Amino acid sequence: MRTFAESTGIEWTVYAVKKQGGSTDRWSYLPEEFGDGWLCFESGARKRRLTPIPARWREFSDRALGGLLQQAQSVNRASAVLEDQPIAD
Repeated sequence: MRTFAESTGIEWTVYAVKKQGGSTDRWSYLPEEFGDGWLCFESGARKRRLTPIPARWREFSDRALGGLLQQAQSVNRASAVLEDQPIAD
């Protein structure tokens, strides 16, 4: 896992996502291209995925990670339920 700041100053956390234990099952809710895992970029409510995972990505400069971020696909995150909303009877 790494944290870096892109050129605009926004901080991102990036980490690799892979199946544990050598499982060959793929995530059924994702396109086939993500079957071997991906790099996940997260910043606040924003999230992006990049596949394939580049070799030695942990050694990349912040600028190089920013370039990968630009190539990554945006992910729609589920919105949280607001606790202040009234409950319908």
